[in-house]
Amino acid sequence: MVVQAYETQAIQEAIECGMARSELMLILDGLCVTDLVSPHAGEPPADYAARATGELMVRYLAHNEDDTVPPPTGGL
Repeated sequence: MVVQAYETQAIQEAIECGMARSELMLILDGLCVTDLVSPHAGEPPADYAARATGELMVRYLAHNEDDTVPPPTGGL
């Protein structure tokens, strides 16, 4: 398995799916995609890219959830 092919395809897929480079770099935090989401043995790069993108999106949304402000409480 050539890890670089998986890495390249996953990054391209994530960006094509709407993730900004800055968002991707925030989630990766200096790591490679394959460090966060390991390819499965024999997994085609395109299948890995789709799976890794999904996992990266979940991580991004979970990270942003920590930054959200709760809605105001009380009546009008």
